[in-house]
Amino acid sequence: MDPFSRVLRGRRVVVTGSGRGIGRAIAEQCANAGAAVVVTARSTEQVAEVVAAITGAGNVAHGVVADITDDAAVANLAAQSASLLGGPVDTLINNAGVYKPRRFADYELADWEWMMSVNVIATVRVTKAFLPDMLALDRARIITVASIAGKKGTIGQSAYNASKHAQIGLTRCLALEYGRTGIRANAICPGFIETDLVDIEELAGVHQKPSADVWRDIQNAATIGRTATVEEVAAMAVYLASPAADAINGQSLVIDGGVAFP
Repeated sequence: MDPFSRVLRGRRVVVTGSGRGIGRAIAEQCANAGAAVVVTARSTEQVAEVVAAITGAGNVAHGVVADITDDAAVANLAAQSASLLGGPVDTLINNAGVYKPRRFADYELADWEWMMSVNVIATVRVTKAFLPDMLALDRARIITVASIAGKKGTIGQSAYNASKHAQIGLTRCLALEYGRTGIRANAICPGFIETDLVDIEELAGVHQKPSADVWRDIQNAATIGRTATVEEVAAMAVYLASPAADAINGQSLVIDGGVAFP
């Protein structure tokens, strides 16, 4: 048996935006590693599907449908999670996010407000809801799925990049303020990942290239010749949640196939 296969045994984990894509992979791998997991997203169907997949594999998962842009929904998420998991959440994984590519002049103010509301303000809202219970624990984790877009400028996604810079800045501040408690705050920075989050046709329109060319450019930019997978991003989340990462704090770890060297 793999000695690292149950490194999260006994942990109580919440993964936002875990109805699909990266969030789903993180929820499944945390459960495989022994954690009891709350799957949460806005879609009742997606939440039920992921919970069924996790429990069908013999692991522990519960579902809570929640819109993290709503104060009451997030307060309910925090309360329900502690109740369902049988104790305070010790690992919060802020994964939920939105993406919309546009040239700066083509973004509407509403686009900025939407992206900041979901990617930044909602991350703050969720973190504040879970923080009091986490501060009372000997060991806790706040892991935020940011992006390499939070470490550099990119043509055609200024609003998204700004939101991801904000997530990384928040992570660093949380690490500074709470590092001498049991909390560790870190961010994961994937590059482009093949998920439903990115509409490659929309991105191609922004760059005025065929979609096949855009994706080929993305793959070729990686030193390993491909982008990372959702499973590889999830494995990093499991590592950061594990005891092996107790000395890692305030970091924004890149996993992009070797595109960015910040």
